Amino acid sequence: MTYKKQILAMAIAMAASTTLAAQEAESEAQAQQAKAQQQKSEQVVDAASSDLSVEEVYVEGVRSADLNARMAERNKDNFSSIVTQDDAGNFSDQNVAELLQRMPGITLQKSEGEGKFVNLRGLGPGMVSVRMDGGAMANAGGGTNETLEDRAFSLDSLPSDVLQSIEVNKSLTPDMELDAIGGSINVKTLSALDRGQDTYKLRAQNYYQDQSEENSPKVTLQGTNLFMGDTLGVAYTASWENRKTLGNQTRHHGSTLPQYVNLGDQRALIPWEFTTYQENADRERLAALVNLEYQPNDNSRYHVKVNHTSYADNDIASREYYRFNWSDGDEELMYLDPENRVVGGSSVDLQQQFFIQESEVVTDTFSIGGENRFGDGWEIDYELVSSRSKNEKPDGRRVQFRLRELNALSTFGEDYLNGQLVTGSQLNELIETGQIANGALSGPNGYQYGQVSQPNLNYDNLFLEDSIREDAIDQFSFNLRHDWDSGLVNYVKTGVKINQRDRSNDKNRSSIVPFDRAVAGCAGDLECIDMAGSRLGDFATRVLQNDSFDHAVITRAEAERLIEATRAIGDNYDTEQKELDSTKLDYELSEDTAAAYLMAELQVLPDATLIAGARYAYTDFNSTGYMALRNDRNEDSEGLQSLDIALPLEETGNEYGVFLPALHYRHDIGDNLLARASLWTSFSRADFGKSRGFFEVTDRVVFCNNDPDSEFNGECNEDPNDIGSSRGDVEYQKEFFTMSPDNTVRIGNPSLEPMRATNLDLSLSWYGEDTFLEGALFYKDIKDFIVDANGVRMNIADTPFTLPLDQVDLFTIPADMTLTNVQTYLNGESATVYGAELSFSQYFEGRWENHKIGRWLDNIFLQSNLTLQSSEGNVGDSVRVDSIQLPETADTAANLTVGWENDVFSLRFISNYTSEILKQIGGCTAEDKAMDADLGYAKNCRTWGDLYQDESLTFDVKATYRINDLTRVYFDAVNITDSVDQQYFSGNSDSGGHILYNVEGYGPGYQLGLTVDF
Repeated sequence: MTYKKQILAMAIAMAASTTLAAQEAESEAQAQQAKAQQQKSEQVVDAASSDLSVEEVYVEGVRSADLNARMAERNKDNFSSIVTQDDAGNFSDQNVAELLQRMPGITLQKSEGEGKFVNLRGLGPGMVSVRMDGGAMANAGGGTNETLEDRAFSLDSLPSDVLQSIEVNKSLTPDMELDAIGGSINVKTLSALDRGQDTYKLRAQNYYQDQSEENSPKVTLQGTNLFMGDTLGVAYTASWENRKTLGNQTRHHGSTLPQYVNLGDQRALIPWEFTTYQENADRERLAALVNLEYQPNDNSRYHVKVNHTSYADNDIASREYYRFNWSDGDEELMYLDPENRVVGGSSVDLQQQFFIQESEVVTDTFSIGGENRFGDGWEIDYELVSSRSKNEKPDGRRVQFRLRELNALSTFGEDYLNGQLVTGSQLNELIETGQIANGALSGPNGYQYGQVSQPNLNYDNLFLEDSIREDAIDQFSFNLRHDWDSGLVNYVKTGVKINQRDRSNDKNRSSIVPFDRAVAGCAGDLECIDMAGSRLGDFATRVLQNDSFDHAVITRAEAERLIEATRAIGDNYDTEQKELDSTKLDYELSEDTAAAYLMAELQVLPDATLIAGARYAYTDFNSTGYMALRNDRNEDSEGLQSLDIALPLEETGNEYGVFLPALHYRHDIGDNLLARASLWTSFSRADFGKSRGFFEVTDRVVFCNNDPDSEFNGECNEDPNDIGSSRGDVEYQKEFFTMSPDNTVRIGNPSLEPMRATNLDLSLSWYGEDTFLEGALFYKDIKDFIVDANGVRMNIADTPFTLPLDQVDLFTIPADMTLTNVQTYLNGESATVYGAELSFSQYFEGRWENHKIGRWLDNIFLQSNLTLQSSEGNVGDSVRVDSIQLPETADTAANLTVGWENDVFSLRFISNYTSEILKQIGGCTAEDKAMDADLGYAKNCRTWGDLYQDESLTFDVKATYRINDLTRVYFDAVNITDSVDQQYFSGNSDSGGHILYNVEGYGPGYQLGLTVDF
């Protein structure tokens, strides 16, 4: 257990012990007062548990909001956590994801400095379903990984202003969607009939990010109105925000693992390349909701809901690459110091990129439905939901500058990747003496040592891209219920849900060296030809505030000028869209699902009920995709034809059905004590990016010469010139060239089965007036869990679809070739997750009356939760012979809030801790271990390639001040300790420990806002 984990766990334990001691000293009078307040609180009716007529809960302050949420949770049939608005329609946090992270069992994943996705009980966002009023929402914005496109829903697209409450369901009954092993989140939108009165709210806030030194305004208007004798209700919200952020990042290559190298008698595992980023983002969010409800009598209610969100993003990114590209046996590797984690050599590339991308995600959801009571205890509800989401990136553009064949040193560790360019003589001096004492001399046309400005970097690449992703969901649900007033059976409920989903992605990209193709591409435009041969010194540059950048970068205005002058080269290249990145992410997916359930609630004891039932869910999934290989080393450098290989795959897919029984027991042991026990089953479908069909060589394709008469027989390279063939001599290559089995290949898996889980939940909850204490135990037995496998072996014949190998006419790909470095997605054999969840809240009102400072201490409160769990997974001996931690799970998650509040002022200090999370595994079979035993080191058993997200500890401060009955001002300081998101390769003794994969920081942020309620 790390010191961070110890500190937070000890703080929660100390808070609990302090509370219990204080409870023992409580006087009889205080107990009677608490009982009276308790009876008043028990009058709260949970919106989700009521039948048709719902009374809106009005709460005041953090304490009352917490108390009402606990009562709402108590009234639920299943085990859940709930958060509601306060009396003015405010949540304690201004972002849905950040609000959720205060709840037990939830940890937050951030993107570009904002809360975006949530893990529930350690399980990742792809295993947590998100619904709006119980209905599905389209999501074209992508998930936690844009390339892999998981099912995670971007919660930052939902402003809290459009919501009335949020339910986190940790055990699921058969009438709920059960495609959620982790659990489900249901966001409930505003309802005028539930609120029961005319209300108006105006909020204005400003967010200031310390790192960008920019202000970000936000304005929200919210209201509810009743008409026609309170039978017609209209709720509406409009929210606009313009948020500006700056992020700094350092990252290892995304698809190439660190490399093993040997030099003399020394050996090391070293990085392949790294990139430093600075990204300036300007995001405009617009959200609008209209909820029209009509309740003509107590037995009928109808609704029409329209929800619109748009998210426009203007990203400006500067990037600086050091591409070492050293691997075992390279002559360019010249110096190795494993003890100090320093490596040096030649043939290093220095690159700079300036990237501009405007995008917009628009999502519209429309639902119409109703509910009716009739006869003796009969009830039906029905709803039709249609949701459409579109993500457009119309004009992504980038310029790149580069110098090649440089000498450099690289140093690395768990939290850093660094590079230093040196001269050849300095490198030789280091090899001979172990140190560099002499300075560097710069040539007129090369790298300028010791200078921030580098005028000789060549304009090396023009990148143009446009893409569109669409997601469409149509859903119909129908439920029928019958209630009895007495007897063993309280109610029986049955229903069906049908869901049709279509998803597509189309990306078109040109990536070219402008100078090589200027004559043909510029079509006689002399300015275009001249600019195609430019250098960085021809343009204005600026020094970034990110200290990790070693050199000045081109300004945006100059980058735009260069792109506009040479755009014709990109527009005229690859008109057939065969370029690798114009095809590798293209697809059309369809996913049709249907489900039916039957359940009943039995009154097994006067104070105990049992829900028993089952759900059956059917899925039919289909995918198109491409076989994509980058082959630009073979192209005519002066032509405009692409020789990349882009071959469509036949439509492929999978269909399956799952039967999901469940038992949920609830026992009200006393006035304050509630016990629950659930044995239920669930499943999670594979992410889109993993289950779609695709076959992609991640870098330039490497082929081998098999000509028995050639001196290059058996040699392999990406450039045909280096292994006995001239570029473009495709006839020779077709006869004698074979794709190397050592290419790094990504392969999608449409045959992935859904993950299935049997879940056991036990909980005991104490609902006191000033104290809430809850303990829960959970166990999940997961079959066919899905794992990202990196560096595994796979025979082409075993790919989950048929490859069009006979259509490859530039070289040969043997149908029985075994690929040695495959990145793919596989069903593991089994996994188990078990853990404990502890929640505790304490308010100290009335406990310190005899103390001089009692009037201050009486207003202190504590809120805390702690989730401890352990997981173990079996991937299968064909990938990994040893068991692993279940991917996307955190063993420990903890939240602690210490606050002070009275009728006017509220102040909270909030801490959140999450332990490390396994993101990706390296392959390690018995064959790998046997080969490594002969070598004497772990070259093939790539457990060192396991990728982890590092543990995280963050601190926030939040304050609210009530100016008068109508006006409040609030202030939030977020991430005040400047915590960063960090990921690393596990590494081993040959790397000296962990190797940084990615570190990303956005610094502290501050929000100041004003809310006016009418």
